[in-house]
Amino acid sequence: MECRLCFFKKNWDTVGPGVTADCLKVLNDGEPLGRVNNTLVCLIPKVHVAERITDYRPISMCNVVYKIVAKALTTRLRSVLGEVISET
Repeated sequence: MECRLCFFKKNWDTVGPGVTADCLKVLNDGEPLGRVNNTLVCLIPKVHVAERITDYRPISMCNVVYKIVAKALTTRLRSVLGEVISET
């Protein structure tokens, strides 16, 4: 996580306008996620010599724009969830 944040901090002048524009297109204009809606699944070995599938831990690696949009939508929905979903 730290390396990804360092990358964006160090290169924000270059990548920031594109990331911001992509996020705002989805959030404000309803543009489909399209190319950013891809997730890679990576298998990380739990042990030094992995021989079985249970020796691996799957992790999903989502696109940064997708994560920002998902977080923004979650924040927007949080305020109205109580009105939309009943306790029963």
